[in-house]
Amino acid sequence: MRKAEAVVLLCLLASPIWISGAEQRTPAAGRGAAQTYLTRMADAVLALKSTRFSLTREGTPAVLDEKNSITFTTADCAYAAPDRVSCNVKVSLKNGNILQLTRVWVPEGTFQSNPLTRQFGKAPADANFNGVVLFAKTGIPEILRTAVQKAQVVGRETLQNRPTLHLRGEVSGEKLNPLVGNTLKADVMYPVDCWIDEPSANTVRIHVTEPEGNGWLIDLFGTNEPVDIPTPQLPPAPKPQR
Repeated sequence: MRKAEAVVLLCLLASPIWISGAEQRTPAAGRGAAQTYLTRMADAVLALKSTRFSLTREGTPAVLDEKNSITFTTADCAYAAPDRVSCNVKVSLKNGNILQLTRVWVPEGTFQSNPLTRQFGKAPADANFNGVVLFAKTGIPEILRTAVQKAQVVGRETLQNRPTLHLRGEVSGEKLNPLVGNTLKADVMYPVDCWIDEPSANTVRIHVTEPEGNGWLIDLFGTNEPVDIPTPQLPPAPKPQR
C-alpha cells in the first residue's frame, strides 16, 4: 500500500513540472503575443542582407504591363539589401503566348527584358508591382508592425521541411495594394496568414486571401545567402541617319 501511495505522490509531484514544460513548448496566444511575433518578423525583414523569394498569383492572372496587356502568375525573385530586386516572371501576352521576362529594380531605375530578344530596356512607366517595396521600411515591415488587425497565433506547422509558427490576421486592401500592384479594394479587409521561423524571426511565407479563389502567395528562402543583382546594360542607342 505504501508503494502505491509513493507512486501516486511521485506522479502528483512530477505533474506540475510536466505541465510547465508543456506550456513552454506551446506558443503564446492572444493579440499581444501575436503582435510580438509580427514585430519580430518586421525587424528581421529590415535586417535582411539578401533573400530569394517566389511570388505566385492564385486565380485570375495579375496585370504586369497594362499598356501591352501582359499578365503574370508566377515570379522567381532575388533581393539584395537595401534596394535591389530581380524577378524572372512567367508572363502571358495578349495573343495567349506564354513567355518569360526579367524585371529588375535598382537605384538607377526599373528595367525589363524583352521576352523575345532578351534585351533590356526601361520598364513601362505604368507597370504594376514594385519588388523593392516589399522589403522597404514602408512595405512588409510597416504592415506587420501596424496594419494587422485581429492578429492571432494559429499554432506550429511544418513548412518547407522546417518548423514554423503560423500567425493570422486581417489587413486592409489600402495597406496591401503597394505590395501587390493595386489589385485589391482599398476599403476591404483581407485575411493574411504569416509563417515565421521562430528562432530567427525570419519570414517563411505570407499569404493573402481574396474572394473567388484569388490570392497572393510569397515564399521566402535562402535567407542571407550571397545574391548579385547587377544593373542591366541597355543596348546602344541607334545612330542617327544622315
